[in-house]
Amino acid sequence: MRVVLLGALVLGMLSLPALGAPSEETPRTAYWIFLRDRSSDGAVDASVLTARALARRARVSRARGESAAPPALLDDRDREPDTAYVRAVAATGAEIRTRSRWLNAVSVDADPAALAAIRALPFVSGIDRVAPLAPPGALDGGAPEPATGQPAATGATAAADAAQQADAFEYGPSYRQLEMLGIPEAHAMGYHGEGVLICVLDSGFERSHEALDRLVVRDERDFVFDDRDTGYDPAQDLISQADHGTAVLSVLAGYAPGSLIGPAYESEFLLGKTERIGYEVRIEEDHWCEAVEWAEAEGADIVSSSLSYPLWYRPQERDGRTAENSRVANIALERGLLVVNSTGNYGPRALSLSPPSDAPGVLAVGSVDANGRLSRFSSIGPTWDGRNKPDLVAMGTAAWQAKARTRHRYTVANGTSFSTPLIAGCAALVLSAHPDWSPEAVWDALALSADRAARPDPYYGWGVPNVRDAILYPLIEGRITDVATPGEAVVGKAATVSWEPAPGSSDTLAAGVAPSDSPRRGSVRADSTGAYVIPNLPTGAYRLTITAPGYFEAHSEPLEVPPGLGDVDFALRYRGE
Repeated sequence: MRVVLLGALVLGMLSLPALGAPSEETPRTAYWIFLRDRSSDGAVDASVLTARALARRARVSRARGESAAPPALLDDRDREPDTAYVRAVAATGAEIRTRSRWLNAVSVDADPAALAAIRALPFVSGIDRVAPLAPPGALDGGAPEPATGQPAATGATAAADAAQQADAFEYGPSYRQLEMLGIPEAHAMGYHGEGVLICVLDSGFERSHEALDRLVVRDERDFVFDDRDTGYDPAQDLISQADHGTAVLSVLAGYAPGSLIGPAYESEFLLGKTERIGYEVRIEEDHWCEAVEWAEAEGADIVSSSLSYPLWYRPQERDGRTAENSRVANIALERGLLVVNSTGNYGPRALSLSPPSDAPGVLAVGSVDANGRLSRFSSIGPTWDGRNKPDLVAMGTAAWQAKARTRHRYTVANGTSFSTPLIAGCAALVLSAHPDWSPEAVWDALALSADRAARPDPYYGWGVPNVRDAILYPLIEGRITDVATPGEAVVGKAATVSWEPAPGSSDTLAAGVAPSDSPRRGSVRADSTGAYVIPNLPTGAYRLTITAPGYFEAHSEPLEVPPGLGDVDFALRYRGE
């Protein structure tokens, strides 16, 4: 099967006067205009946020363990830029593109004369170029990965039991990209993204494919043409405008049993069209920043963005706090909105990741193949200030997806564009299971359940997460067997595993930790195979006591939680009835 490079949004190649491309007669450039202060007229208008956004802010404040009097849900960053200042900027002849409450800035198209007039305005604190966008669906000029057809199966997959084979039939060729993340197990536990609102930012979306028939869209915005239609518009778009976004959305939320299933097909969605492909004028980051602020105000829990800005920011500016889109992403996390963004496809050289994936507030995603090997195109870190990025990786080589502009066809494509929605879907499953968790708790659970959590690096980050383990994190699990028959469960009645704080450890819950489902003392019964799980334990050190009729009692050494991952197995010695 041919590997299709969906997401190769071509910049600077075609001129489209028939589709309304901007005129070249007056040279204009896009700039950020930063304002010195904000309007002090009255209180912040709460109507800028939906009830869902206010509820999310309050929930996240509680989840972070903030004081009994949490900070105000509204602050100065919820104010629009001062109207008088904006009018004065426009009076210079500059065209207002977008406004940013969080940055207290406007972006404008300005020629040199207008820019000089803006610089002279006493309330302007700074001016910066708006960065050009380059979506990371292409392989940065490299050759495509070899075609693989359906994702390759590992030995463990080949040896799957009947239940796993049933899963593989249900998920179709998308099985491997989900199975390596533990998503089928999370689905079997009853989590499919229910109750979570996800905003997808991309090139546009055509929802006529069968895999998107059941998609629930709460709202949509086209930030390029300022309307509410994110689909293909023949009057102003290239025919391939929505291809990339359609593919990304299908990987995240598709539902066509036997053909494709996405991790979060029961979530609800906001759709934002933030770029226009295929014409000479740069595609800018200001649409992305505006869209993130919109998503937060609408009450989104997660943003999934397969876009990056590699063409403007110098290496020393990839510090997570310089690029405007990175600054916006950091504020989003403060507000309780988790931004999941691709690192880009400019690897494997060091520091090849692109803003906003350099931001501390962004869960940055790289790509691996079906066997967990780093994709040769996947952008890597570290950031300029030495932090490991990406944070997580998922399958972006030969990722299975809906084929845009068809009803029933599917294809494979390469790119961190497609690993990103898989990780966003994982975050949705964890949040669906734990709606009272903060975005940091969701992030930590995914990272600390990943296969490189003990040795994160700037290539894989914390590695490939296991969403089943993340839902249960922090957990203690293992098997109880009979010492005389290695591998066999204890005979007769199932064993009981009890836990309590280890002698000498504190019996108080640490401040600021994620809410936990399990109490600090309790017990569980092992199943017929001897397996047991103690999920979502509060932070602390625990001692396990294992009992079974006819067997000698056993005790564990103190077990620290977190991390609490890894098997804690016991072999009991039979003493008779």
